[in-house]
Amino acid sequence: MDDQGSNNTSFLNYEDLETYLNRHNSKFIWLLVATILSCGWIIYLTYYNSRNIGLFLTLIINRLYKGGYIHIGSFSFSVLSGKVMFRDVYYINQDMSIRIQDGFLIFRWWKMYNPKQKQHDPKAETRLFVTVNGFEFHVYNRTDLYARLQETFGLEPTLLSARRDEERGPEPRKHALDSVNVQSESPEPSSSWRSLIPVIKLNISTGRLAFGNHHLPQTLCVNFEDAFLTYATKPPSSHLDQFMHIVKGSLENVRVMLVPSPRYLGLQNDEPPRLMGEGFVVMQSNDVDIYYYQDEPGLVPVEQDRSEEAEMSSEDDKLQDLPPCWGLDIVCGKGTDFNYGPWVDRQRDCLWKFFLPADYQAMKVSEVAQPGKARQIQAFELRMNIIADATIDLLFTKNRETNAIHVNVGAGSYLEVNIPMTVGENGYSPTIKGQLLHVDTTSSMQYRTLLEAEMLAFHVIASYPRVWNMPQSWQCEIEVYKATYHFIYAQKNFFTDLIKDWASDSAPDIYSFVPYSWKFKILFHQFEMIWAANQHNWIDCSTKQQENVYLAACGETLNIDFTLPFTEFVPATCHTRFSLRAEDTDMRLSLPECHPSRYPLLTLAKDYQSVKLPGDGEGAPSSKTSKPRWRNITKAEAGWVDCWRVPNFLLIIDYTWHPIYPQKEDEQLKQSFSEIEESMLSAIRPPDQGAAPRFPCGAAPSVRLPADPSDLPPDRLQVEMEMSPDSQILLYGPLLRALIAIKVCSWGHLNSSASSRI
Repeated sequence: MDDQGSNNTSFLNYEDLETYLNRHNSKFIWLLVATILSCGWIIYLTYYNSRNIGLFLTLIINRLYKGGYIHIGSFSFSVLSGKVMFRDVYYINQDMSIRIQDGFLIFRWWKMYNPKQKQHDPKAETRLFVTVNGFEFHVYNRTDLYARLQETFGLEPTLLSARRDEERGPEPRKHALDSVNVQSESPEPSSSWRSLIPVIKLNISTGRLAFGNHHLPQTLCVNFEDAFLTYATKPPSSHLDQFMHIVKGSLENVRVMLVPSPRYLGLQNDEPPRLMGEGFVVMQSNDVDIYYYQDEPGLVPVEQDRSEEAEMSSEDDKLQDLPPCWGLDIVCGKGTDFNYGPWVDRQRDCLWKFFLPADYQAMKVSEVAQPGKARQIQAFELRMNIIADATIDLLFTKNRETNAIHVNVGAGSYLEVNIPMTVGENGYSPTIKGQLLHVDTTSSMQYRTLLEAEMLAFHVIASYPRVWNMPQSWQCEIEVYKATYHFIYAQKNFFTDLIKDWASDSAPDIYSFVPYSWKFKILFHQFEMIWAANQHNWIDCSTKQQENVYLAACGETLNIDFTLPFTEFVPATCHTRFSLRAEDTDMRLSLPECHPSRYPLLTLAKDYQSVKLPGDGEGAPSSKTSKPRWRNITKAEAGWVDCWRVPNFLLIIDYTWHPIYPQKEDEQLKQSFSEIEESMLSAIRPPDQGAAPRFPCGAAPSVRLPADPSDLPPDRLQVEMEMSPDSQILLYGPLLRALIAIKVCSWGHLNSSASSRI
């Protein structure tokens, strides 16, 4: 009983606990309450305080700012460490959106500030460091541009555009003139925030840039995994400007893609030639370095007397009187691939027409900046360098089958694009130039070899007049060094399919017609053009020990000039003139090991060394006047025999053809199935002498196609060939057979192409 009573007294109830606390004057209740409140406050600070601050900041900012919607999911800061953290931040307006998953910035306030430090020093100490995760920048509209188009075309305004710059009051001219001398001098270092924060470092993890919306079939996306960027300023390229903005950094695993737009309103009829994950990859690279630079324009100085100007200005200052610079340098490293083609070009055209629509107005000539006004940026320069081996694929489709031209290029290849920012009396002329090193080109045909060259340089100049529908001039110059081109007649259909896929299949429209002409100039330095000359156009496509008869034209220079005029709307005939001029050209013949005439041919060539043409390579007679010539495949030790030598060769081809234009879709839909069937069968039915000719409904007799292809007006091909009098030829039996085989194949393809025109 005593043990049971002692056990009962060991458990105190609420009254006993209160009596015990009152007897000993204890504060345990307040301690418990304080502990609970402290835990709740810590939980609030940890999980809810930053969200509430973000909510309050969202309400306050959107109340003050009306240009878009800004959302901040959470926001917190620490004064001691100088850190500001944020999450779920996005900004949305009519034209674009910026989204950030989370990030933080650190302002190193504890670093000593030196007001006498060097101004615009890109190597200065970093005080601001920003890190962002899940960055997305999406451009989906051009509201101001389309609002201006509505005003230009006299349409009812339906878009709310921002206030234009021209509606703002101009600054007084006197203030601008007073600022001339100030801009030329270096201001105080402490007068700008850049003296406190000269360098800003930004790290982005998993970023994306998107251009498109649901009105476009494809959206252009630029994805990258990590980006390490640095913003700074440095002295300008000209002493007349203030300073230069620079942004440099590196990006990892960059992919430029065309992704199907979600909720696209149209039909996806045009399928890409190849799908690579989410979409079609236009460009990808493991490492990309960028360098963006832009001069902050200064003011145009007041003109001084020549004598005073000569005394005050040095030669270096005169050389630095250049316009403000603006450009972007891109360096691609390992794993660089480019994919282009007709399908990509059509998507580029859709994006270009939506984001940069034409206003069909005459462009105004840019005014020259007057003294006291800001200097003008003349052009934007884009440079892309490839410092590692890269690949370029040209993809197109035929009957839902993908064909490709695969190009391997070496390190040192580059591309430069110059886009003018001003308009002259004759318009403006953007230029594109570059070079590809160690070019190795193959095709998706069974005979894969296409072109090998040491260097391929190109230069494209486009001339745009100030009036949108005035004739445009495009010039393309291509120089190829040490090239070997392999030609077969099946490539004719291959490149024809490429041109057909690239050409527009829509009916000609006079409202959008712009006359233009392409002028091509192709120059080969030290070339080899090899033809497969087998009988009946049979070609061995095996990779090793091909049993083909080859005929090669080798020379020092080959100049090809021709112009493609598209200056008339729906012309009845088109005319093109091709001019080929070659110097120091040789023709060489090679027979395979299995050919019965190979060894007799080599024996004849060896026995008649005295009458053989002076040339290069081993086995050729030595001559003081002859110099060694470059040969890649057609070497004498490889079994090639000289057959023909022409010091100067000129070939002129005049080609006049009748183009066939696609019919409008609405005209095709107006005809019933019976009428379409009648129009198709009437061409192959024998003519009825007693009956009147029948024509499709709504068609004139003049548009009826003749039943016999010979009734069509012929295309004309005129060939003129001129050779220097001192050309020499050695006739061999296999040479004549090879020439006959090439002739038969060429005429067979010409006849098939003439029949396909019907």
